[in-house]
Amino acid sequence: MPYRISRHVNGRKTQLARAANLRKPPNRSRLPQVAVRRYHPPLACYDGLLIDANERSDPVSVRNFLLLALTATLLMVRSAVAQPEARFQVVQTGVDPLKADLKYLVELSPSTALKKQWKETLEPLLDSFAEGLDPTKPIRVDVIVGKDIGYEMHFPISKLDKKGGFIPNITGFGFNVKSLGPDLYSVTQAGGKGAAAKNPMFMRYVNGYASIAMTQAAVPANMPHPITDKDKGVQPLIDKGYDVIGSMKNGVAPADLATRRKNFLELRKQLEAGLAFKRNEDKNDFAMRKLALVQNLDEGERFVVETEELTLGWTTTIADKDPGRGRAEFSISAIPGTDLAKSTEILAAKPSYFANVELSKTSVISGKLNFAVDALRVAHLKELYSTVRPVVEARIDKRPTIKEPAQKKAAKQAAGLLVDMLNEGLELGVADLFLDVRSAGDGKHTLICGVRSANGKKADELVKLLPQITVGRDVKLDIQKIGEDVSVHSVAIPKHRQEAFQKVFPGETMLYVATSKNAVWGAAGVNALAELEAAIKQTASAAPETVDPRVAYFSAHAGKLVDLIEIAKPEPQKIDTTLSKDEQKRLEQLEKDLQKIRKLAVDATAGCDAVFSGEVKKVGNKVEGSIDVSECVLKFIGSVTADFSKIFQ
Repeated sequence: MPYRISRHVNGRKTQLARAANLRKPPNRSRLPQVAVRRYHPPLACYDGLLIDANERSDPVSVRNFLLLALTATLLMVRSAVAQPEARFQVVQTGVDPLKADLKYLVELSPSTALKKQWKETLEPLLDSFAEGLDPTKPIRVDVIVGKDIGYEMHFPISKLDKKGGFIPNITGFGFNVKSLGPDLYSVTQAGGKGAAAKNPMFMRYVNGYASIAMTQAAVPANMPHPITDKDKGVQPLIDKGYDVIGSMKNGVAPADLATRRKNFLELRKQLEAGLAFKRNEDKNDFAMRKLALVQNLDEGERFVVETEELTLGWTTTIADKDPGRGRAEFSISAIPGTDLAKSTEILAAKPSYFANVELSKTSVISGKLNFAVDALRVAHLKELYSTVRPVVEARIDKRPTIKEPAQKKAAKQAAGLLVDMLNEGLELGVADLFLDVRSAGDGKHTLICGVRSANGKKADELVKLLPQITVGRDVKLDIQKIGEDVSVHSVAIPKHRQEAFQKVFPGETMLYVATSKNAVWGAAGVNALAELEAAIKQTASAAPETVDPRVAYFSAHAGKLVDLIEIAKPEPQKIDTTLSKDEQKRLEQLEKDLQKIRKLAVDATAGCDAVFSGEVKKVGNKVEGSIDVSECVLKFIGSVTADFSKIFQ
């Protein structure tokens, strides 16, 4: 018999989906919430020197998740008429194209069990949600960022209020819909018995679309067609041919800029007010979370307030004669004279220190970064490095793999040296580095990498400390000189790390570190020292006259990238029992999720050309970028999607 997937909203059970062909009763215990984790960038972790600074998870209701996931995979859009608030619009080409793409991705999975998730879970779930919608027409969502965050949504309708129509469907999702006049309705979330409706929305049925907004003024009787209107429609975006496209266009007048900034200030006050201590949280960890929030809001303010125009699109090409592929593209320009514009102007203004280093044509992973850091980001990083020191030291004290007091002392010294080097590197005003893992045949590889430094010789002291931190990490200093100022040291890979290391570098047990005033280098694998010397000598040549407009570019085989990450992954450690039980469970689940994702990646990319590549470049006053993925990477995306869908069973 068919089963109903249901959940509780404000104490009342409401229908979530009418999944007529589910083969077993749903696991209701998994339905009430979907945990969506927010992160600020981890500060890495290797043998206790660095840390993972992930924030707590925040729950989002399944209803809201489904609504946003179906109507807009990406939260970006274009405002055809300049406005004083920041307006993001998203256009998805329709339910039918979405289903075709998801079906293709999920059925690419190498797992038979995951393939079945399309028929057993995703297809009935989407069909249930889309009742009453015209599956052939575009869906549009606007997100308005002012003092609060508001939404305007436009759904194409095939049937409105009859059985199987849009109104009965959203009523089943826990909303009350009440007629206010010709084609106008109020939409409120159902409350308990006798409870007053809160935060009503308004819906207008016109132009074949149900348009829902936070205010009645946003859905006037004479409202233009949300797709095809010449001034306020989004047909030009659809004509670009993406599956999902988003864009934003802000007003550039000083008054518009000032209004957006004032609105964002009110919004950030609300967000900052929501930050609170976790139970048993260390004060230094809280300081890191607070700093991350403040700095992310600083960056968010620049992008929301000072962006002139932003477009972003994604296309999945379903395989026909050739293998399928995916491509994402973006373009962003800043309002002239703003801080965001100034941060763009300094990009690709000077050549990379590694501009002459040639990346191999046989690379399985390669890339370069030459990102100029503006004053705001320099200030952010200085504050970050200052705040992270006590956090790192506390993590070292708790790390079970670093047991002896002498080990802990050496680890703290090494961490301090690394933070000092990062802090001093800010004087350069640029993040400048490269990585090249090239094939040497027979499954073997050679790694060459380098990072520009204000004083790379400080790394000598860090290398000297490694044997004091990890047993079996033997170091030999100054085994070779390259030129007059480059010293090469060898660092043995400990036995407990060799299995992971030899997945990429079979038979190898040594890593090489080279230091000079201007840079720190690394090398491993076949002919590592010879390849390292060649790369170092290439930097001695005069810089090219023309600066490469690419701020960053990379190409990687997904399977080899997973193996490379495995080498640097920190050793498993017991979860701190002084944390709250909820936090311990979260960390346990996070580790399980990471292990699951790794396995899905390994299975999806095994035995195939799982290459993805991308670039970010400066084009005039714009920054443009793209990412291309092969069919084998789409297999991984499909596997993750299918696995995630299990929460709705």
